[in-house]
Amino acid sequence: MVEVMASLSHRECLQPFINAQSVSTAIMAAKDGVVIRADHDYHALNESELLAADKRITEGHATDPDILDLFRGRQVWIDHGKGIVTRYAHTSDVAANIHVGDHVKQGDVIAFVGDSGTPESISDPGTEEHLHFELRTGETFLGKGLPAADVRALYTRLFTPLDAP
Repeated sequence: MVEVMASLSHRECLQPFINAQSVSTAIMAAKDGVVIRADHDYHALNESELLAADKRITEGHATDPDILDLFRGRQVWIDHGKGIVTRYAHTSDVAANIHVGDHVKQGDVIAFVGDSGTPESISDPGTEEHLHFELRTGETFLGKGLPAADVRALYTRLFTPLDAP
């Protein structure tokens, strides 16, 4: 078993994730948009990459873009226009029909829940399956600087249908 600091540190850097039931759970586009990233050729995080990232984290580089990207694993990004991009990370696979440049509709299946990019994908596979969802606004994300519970509440309010109680 690989014992690394990154198993805690990466969660401190990334915004909260949404739990899902299993690796077979389909991930659907939150809104209409254009696919700007679809990691069909992703290679799984390996122990040497994890140890190198862990070293950089201990040296103060936890929020470097390449470190954050490494820990997001396999991803799909959708541009919704007006500076809004949704990111779907830790996926096990990208839907076969999803490619960069494709137009997707809200509710289209774009990927499947997984644990890619997590330290547990190496040390304890199958125990960290979840969707990491980001709603990007320009160079930041909705909820930046808020406690995890507040971000979860914000996203719940944002995505609750208007006719819900």
